[in-house]
Amino acid sequence: MTEYWVSQGNKWCDFCKIWIQNNPTSIRNHELGKRHRECVDKKLTDMREKSAAKDKELKKNEKLLQQIEAKATRSYQKDIATAQQVAKANGAPEDGTAENHHQRAKRFPLLSHSQVGCLTVLLAIITTRPMVCTMIQSLDSITVIL
Repeated sequence: MTEYWVSQGNKWCDFCKIWIQNNPTSIRNHELGKRHRECVDKKLTDMREKSAAKDKELKKNEKLLQQIEAKATRSYQKDIATAQQVAKANGAPEDGTAENHHQRAKRFPLLSHSQVGCLTVLLAIITTRPMVCTMIQSLDSITVIL
């Protein structure tokens, strides 16, 4: 029998974006060529630049996140101090102990009707722990300290 001719096909170079013959001599000549080496160097340089830019962006985002957390912590501490001052003005006990229901009811007349409704909803939701509920007039919101 006679042998059939089989084509060797072509090989794609990902760096140079070209087809080369799929035999060892053509592959070796292409990989040792100036154009291929320049394309490989360019690809490696691009990869390094992208990696450096990504690292820089991650560091920038981490620093920004730390700044946001620091501002949130300061704001939280300020809110706690304001809530304690308002609680003290509304007659909350100095030592922070829980009051009985009768003493707590005495503070409600200091709040407006809508504020009492909001406070009642909050008290209905969170009833498992003693708490001090105060109203900050300037922010028109209720601060709950557990």
